[in-house]
Amino acid sequence: MEMNRSHAAPRKERIDEITILRAFAFFAIVLQHCIGEYIYRPDIPAEQAIFLGMIYHFTRYGTLTFVFLSAVILFYNYDYTVPYGNFLKRRAAAILAPFAIWTVIYGIYTLRGQLLEPEGWRLLASQFITPTYGYQLWFVLMIFQLYLIFPWLDRGARAIGRRIRSRSAGQGQIGRRVVLLLGALAAGYAGLMYWSYSVAPAWDAPVWLQPLLGHRTMLLPFYFFYIALGIVCAWHVQRWRDLMRRSVPWSLLLFIIFYTYAGYRLLEAGVAPINLNISTYLKPSVFLLILAQLPLMYAFALYVCRRKGRAYRILHKIGTYSFGGYLVHALVLGQIARFTREIPLAGMHAALTLITWVAVAALSIGITMLLGRLPFGVWLTGPMGRRQAASAKQLGSKPAPLPYR
Repeated sequence: MEMNRSHAAPRKERIDEITILRAFAFFAIVLQHCIGEYIYRPDIPAEQAIFLGMIYHFTRYGTLTFVFLSAVILFYNYDYTVPYGNFLKRRAAAILAPFAIWTVIYGIYTLRGQLLEPEGWRLLASQFITPTYGYQLWFVLMIFQLYLIFPWLDRGARAIGRRIRSRSAGQGQIGRRVVLLLGALAAGYAGLMYWSYSVAPAWDAPVWLQPLLGHRTMLLPFYFFYIALGIVCAWHVQRWRDLMRRSVPWSLLLFIIFYTYAGYRLLEAGVAPINLNISTYLKPSVFLLILAQLPLMYAFALYVCRRKGRAYRILHKIGTYSFGGYLVHALVLGQIARFTREIPLAGMHAALTLITWVAVAALSIGITMLLGRLPFGVWLTGPMGRRQAASAKQLGSKPAPLPYR
């Protein structure tokens, strides 16, 4: 049978560093949750709390990197001509089905005997809207909002790109205009972060708006800048790679500056106990920290891919299974914490945090690999590796021309 060429997805280069970045982001998220488990223990020495607080700032890029990568993958593989119904159905099967199953698993793990009462079922139902038992599951609900608006967002982004091209004389001017646009978006996003951190908590919002305000970390608009970066990366992969490599010296300098400032603000708030909420990523200074760190991590991922050594093979495997590991890691951490909460740590909080981090990451990836071998494993882990690539290929879309190059 001859393939319908109008809907065949074009053969594209694989962006290998994305899988490595997924591994980095997975490690960062697991580490920050392990730090959160031990840094609030009442018997932690002040110097170890400070040490863990400093490490915490190295992990802030994790969740936002996943947002960035989600946009890269989406805009690299699809465009607005994709059949919307089939696209949404496949995205729901890929991430919402595992979300629903793991929400039930975390609910059973947390509520246990309470599920024998009506109140227990009400609490479980609420987890499908605002997950807290599986505290990492909120990300799935947030990123699905991106899939919901994808065709319209793609059309809008392409319209902006065509406008830039029509008003530019040559590739150099196009590049400068794109950089200026990203700079303007970054300034606007920093303003939104200032509002979110400094204004929104004290705002006497209307009653109907208060639930959204209280759960603003789950709303897609609060991550729009990372999506914009992902779109630019997806449409201009090679130029993006070159930019990431060239920006390393400046990114490193800026990271040191913003990392030092973030540490100062964290310690200024006190160390008994340290309040990690001071360093929320919905804050201007932490946004700048992440903005400096993301190019460094991208350049490091490119280096790992170029070397093609053992580290590449290990990280590639971890990145492939990172979504399933992300879903399961809080359960693994909870089981380990049930044991460590019953024993005196004798000033070993920092060491035990790092040991727990390695154990949780390894066990989560191992469990995901085992689940993936089950006939129904895809419903627990989402599509991985060849299954994921096959899903994108089957869906396809008529390739629309890029608005600028």
